[in-house]
Amino acid sequence: MPIPPSVNPVEIARIALKRLAERGMPPTPENYAQFYNAIVTIKSPEEKTNDELQQAWQILCRLDDAVSDTRDTTEQLLSSLAEGGDTMANRLGELKQTRQAHLTRTQPPEETHSKLEELLDDIIHSTSNIHTTVKSSHIDLAAIRESVRHIEEDLAHNRKMLELDPLTGSLNRQGFDHLLSNECKRARRSGAKLTVVIFDLDDFKLINDRHGHLVGDQVLVHMANLAKAVLRETDTLVRYGGEEFLVMLPETDHRGAQYVVDRLRVVANKSPFMHKAQRLEVTFSSGIATLKDDENGRALVLRADEALYRAKHSGRGRIEVAE
Repeated sequence: MPIPPSVNPVEIARIALKRLAERGMPPTPENYAQFYNAIVTIKSPEEKTNDELQQAWQILCRLDDAVSDTRDTTEQLLSSLAEGGDTMANRLGELKQTRQAHLTRTQPPEETHSKLEELLDDIIHSTSNIHTTVKSSHIDLAAIRESVRHIEEDLAHNRKMLELDPLTGSLNRQGFDHLLSNECKRARRSGAKLTVVIFDLDDFKLINDRHGHLVGDQVLVHMANLAKAVLRETDTLVRYGGEEFLVMLPETDHRGAQYVVDRLRVVANKSPFMHKAQRLEVTFSSGIATLKDDENGRALVLRADEALYRAKHSGRGRIEVAE
């Protein structure tokens, strides 16, 4: 189970007690202190993965800024070249007409006429070459613009991939962190409710111990697919860590969130996970919190997590709503 980026003692204590319970160890002061210190000082593999994702995200952001600057510069050059090319083409046409008109109107000596004609031809030739170069540069810049567009598409795709959990295809913590603040701002602007549900699969460790981690992964995928089936397009499913999922429900109060949880429970009961022709009993406990006027996104998630903690200690398949 991952530790949130801004750790607080209540959260650390909850995780320490949970890990003691998972290992069947009594919550003595010595055991508690051992796990508490381990959580504070040692990063789990999942946390390391989150750090790597954060670094990759920062690299993508820098690349995105660089590509954006390149695009803007290219557009400015293209605009300038287009204007300059049109002006030069007009001037070249005028120069050719002026040459012919001037030589027709004037009657200089033959030698002077020849030199003047040669000079004007040189000017026209040089101007024509410059115009050709400008046109070529315009083509080159247009090709650069197209390349930049493809790079931007690749960056957008990679950014999206970094925000997805590779196992379940749901949003990961990285993607959720970027979405959370935006959803909170949107809820405040519109005056709509925003509710978060965190649900945790009950006794998931027993599934891993009895059937192996591969089956455990299949159970997680199964539950993620069921959750996606009951959610609206505007809702978001997040693989919050381990066997924990988070659901973000815009324009939904706690009663609507309870309905979603009940609906998921019914669907999970009707569509059980089957392993070797046997039904594996999979239940989950849930914590629900609705955004308050005076709190930020992290405080909202923390209240939902605390509600989940109470639900887990009340039995299997329980729901608790944060105050």
